[in-house]
Amino acid sequence: MRQPAETQFARNAERYARSPVFAQSDDLSALLRVVDPQPHWQTLDVATGGGHTALACAGRARHVTATDIVPQMLAAARRLACEHGLTNIDFALADAESLPHPDATFDLVTCRIAPHHFDDPGRAVREMARVCKPGALAAVIDGIAPPDRAVADEINRWEADRDPSHVALLTVTGWSALFCAAGLDAAHLSTFDLWLDFDEHMRRADVDTETAAALRRRLLHSSPAMRDWLKVTVEGDTITFNWPLALIVGRKAAAG
Repeated sequence: MRQPAETQFARNAERYARSPVFAQSDDLSALLRVVDPQPHWQTLDVATGGGHTALACAGRARHVTATDIVPQMLAAARRLACEHGLTNIDFALADAESLPHPDATFDLVTCRIAPHHFDDPGRAVREMARVCKPGALAAVIDGIAPPDRAVADEINRWEADRDPSHVALLTVTGWSALFCAAGLDAAHLSTFDLWLDFDEHMRRADVDTETAAALRRRLLHSSPAMRDWLKVTVEGDTITFNWPLALIVGRKAAAG
């Protein structure tokens, strides 16, 4: 049975906030290069999680609003902001699929490594577009599924058994379609390798020993296509694999 994200992340908030995977990966640096936050910008980070994207933008923008549906994640992100001496971030509870902000509020809206938990990612993208000012940018980073539906289903089942709040990864084509449907003109698309250690991947989601062992066996004996997509590598007792990410940036049409 699928577990709500509020339950899963409430008990694991600090693990995600302190994870180098989310704090220091290449996709976050690329996001900053592509969107290039300006000193006068008002920005919004949706489903902020540990707050890493919000903190990165706060180093450049005038102000950042960081939202999440999980109070414990907001508390962990707030602690990180305080440790970094950042005072230009507000933290607030909000559902990504029903943002409380007025239309045309922000110069930049971001959402990183969260949409695979959303029941309706298309609605979330439409909400991101709605709160963008005319000419503003919306940017999403998330794991991506392979084009082969059977392989995508196999990966999604495996990940949902690790993290019951997981819903589904989308393909790059699927993301492009959602941005187009939300009225966001394509501005940038790139992909990244996010290399994960199997044991750390299990610990981050607080997976029990028995389940972790079963997931390990399933990964090692998964279809050749799944192992190829994830680039599964085994060295002794250590398993590493790639979790492909895409960065999609869209621009809202300018007024007039």
